[in-house]
Formats: sequence, structure tokens, C-alpha cells
Amino acid sequence: MNHLTLADIKLALRDQRFKDNLPESFKEDLKKWERNPGCGCNIPFYKKIIEDAKDLLKQYFPDKDISDIEVQKLHENNFSVINCSIQDLEEILKKTNPGRKQIAIARYEDQVTVILNEIEPT
Repeated sequence: MNHLTLADIKLALRDQRFKDNLPESFKEDLKKWERNPGCGCNIPFYKKIIEDAKDLLKQYFPDKDISDIEVQKLHENNFSVINCSIQDLEEILKKTNPGRKQIAIARYEDQVTVILNEIEPT
């Protein structure tokens, strides 16, 4: 038996029959989802569907197993600002934790301001 995925729920939300069968308490969240369906801010809405509309999911996906569906956690951001001279920047960056990072740098003469976003994997 196939397992239900978050992608299945996203596709179901594009089907008017599925949306019409959602309980009234979902209508406000559905309006927000329709304004921006690709936004990561919709994760709580997907969780709400998984937790509160299991019967609807079973009806809509009779051939899927919905018992162990889990919504992936989004990456967490850890921002920090570094102000230093251009010569000191390399040593400061070497002291940061390993892993994925996003960085933005502004320079004035030999001084830099760095905004560092250390993205923690989940």
C-alpha cells in the first residue's frame, strides 16, 4: 500500500471536490492557501488537515496508507552580524559551525559588515 505524502495533500487541495468537503473550520485557512499555495507558511494548514480531517483523507485516498504521514520540518535560521576588517573576516568565518550558510557582505574601504545565516539541517 502506498503512503500518503504531503505532495498528495497539495494536489488534493487543487481539486474543488476535496476543498468542498473540508469542514467549515478550514475555510479561512483555505482562503490563505489559495492566495499563495507554494508558501512554506502553509505548513500549519497541512498539519491541521492531517490531524483533523483524517476521515476525508481516507475517503479521498482510499488506496493510500495515512497512518504514518509526517510533515517535514522546515530549516531553522540563525542570523548573526559580523563587523570587522576585511583581513579578519576569513578567521572569523573559519570559527563558525560546519554546515550550510547564506551570507551577505557590505564593504566600506577595509571594513565589512557580514550578515551570516547558519541554516541548521533537520
